[in-house]
Amino acid sequence: MYQKNYKLFIVTVVSITFSLVFSLSHAISETCDIKITSPSRDGIEVGKNMNIEGTASIASGNFLWVLVHRNDFEGVWWPQNSGKIDPKTKEWKVSVTFGQPEDISWDFEIAVVVVKENANIELTNYRKKAMTSGDWRPIEMPPTVCAPKIIKVKKVKH
Repeated sequence: MYQKNYKLFIVTVVSITFSLVFSLSHAISETCDIKITSPSRDGIEVGKNMNIEGTASIASGNFLWVLVHRNDFEGVWWPQNSGKIDPKTKEWKVSVTFGQPEDISWDFEIAVVVVKENANIELTNYRKKAMTSGDWRPIEMPPTVCAPKIIKVKKVKH
């Protein structure tokens, strides 16, 4: 009886250990450390374009993207570009455009997101098509690996 209970105990401990290790490794692989360094704070005044800059550490196989929208365009965004993360410095930079001349005096939100490969392919295809066709319709934010980092700016000139 003692040997049977001992074996059951060992099997249970091993099973729990493997579960915890798998859960922890999965959680670590999905973590994101994203910082926006420029603009440095909410409320910065911007013109037509600006370089959004920051640092990031993301899991291999994930991709960093920057999306923008006017704050009253709730639920839809304009993908700007993917950010290539320097492997040594962890720095990235993406140039963005804040709307049209009629958007002066509006607040914009900049979202830095991390997406999986399928969403990256969709965003890349959207951008290529928009650049060749001129059709820049907004889209819903794609599924993200972690919560988006958002910063707000105010467009004051074009």
